[in-house]
Amino acid sequence: MKGDRWHMLPKDRVIHALQAKSNIPSCQSRIPAALLSGGTWSFRQKGLTLLDVLEKPELGAPAIVEVNQLIHSDIVWPGSGYHNLLIHFFGGKIKFRPQGNIDVLEPVFTKVAAADLLDLSRIDNHEWIRAIRSIIEAVDAQIGNTVLVGTSSWGPFTLAGQFYGVERLMAGLYKDPAAIHALLEIMTEVCVAYLSPAIDKGAIILSIAEPTASGDLISLTHFTEFAAPYITKVAERLKQRGAFITLHICGNIKNSLQLVPYMNVDLLSLDYKVDLDLAQRVLDGKVAIAGNLNPVLLKDLAYDEVSQAARQCIKQAGRGANYILMPGCDIPPSVPLTNVQAFLSAGR
Repeated sequence: MKGDRWHMLPKDRVIHALQAKSNIPSCQSRIPAALLSGGTWSFRQKGLTLLDVLEKPELGAPAIVEVNQLIHSDIVWPGSGYHNLLIHFFGGKIKFRPQGNIDVLEPVFTKVAAADLLDLSRIDNHEWIRAIRSIIEAVDAQIGNTVLVGTSSWGPFTLAGQFYGVERLMAGLYKDPAAIHALLEIMTEVCVAYLSPAIDKGAIILSIAEPTASGDLISLTHFTEFAAPYITKVAERLKQRGAFITLHICGNIKNSLQLVPYMNVDLLSLDYKVDLDLAQRVLDGKVAIAGNLNPVLLKDLAYDEVSQAARQCIKQAGRGANYILMPGCDIPPSVPLTNVQAFLSAGR
């Protein structure tokens, strides 16, 4: 049995952590370590932008695979960085950055009732979505036998803000909660329609990102009513298809940690604002945790300092069997390759 632990494949180490249901110290030979998303960063290492890859999808999988051969992330996330394409598909305005993720310039609509008119078939029929799914499939074919392949999307609450406008969404929580609930039901369908087919292409782990549901932006009361139920619905439906579910919420979510075990997610990815030891104590092994080095520090620190900071994350998490070493969010495109190598190697 000891030999088996020493020779587990990277994907098996991650799955072991997801299923461990224990925050006691791990008996594995090393901590699973991975980036969260990282698609934009990976393409930059090859001189590519997100738009370059959409226009020439055949470049996507080789770039992801070749970069991962250098950094050895136990999870790869083809399709990450593209969340805001959904806004473009349905009529909103977006902007591709020369280096970085996609900005939303204008939302899709300004009245909630317009959400009823969304044709979700536009997702599957768009050439860019077909390109992203082909990249997922190619990455899985090349390295899916050794590392865990996943992809990601905004969750329902953040999608609602991007489709409707964040300020209008926040005002609606107070002025017209029934309309916001109706909007969130539709955004739940958008999220599932976007992510579900990726499972058939080899995405075993799916990340639901909810930065707009941060404790820095909404109250615990609003999170409980407007965010948690719809995250739960998405997670339940995707897990029925056999996927593992990661939830990432930016910012300080200390007050909502106790709700996470009821959302049917397998892994909670934590921002640097949340103490890993506190998360372990509150979650009590019910949900695996990942995190949480500040991505800005990953960009700015020296190689040895990155290794030290990563080891501090492991220490705070108690080297739990349910712990995966990750940055506290997606990393900036400008993070040096050597710093990513230093960070991930700390798990080994």
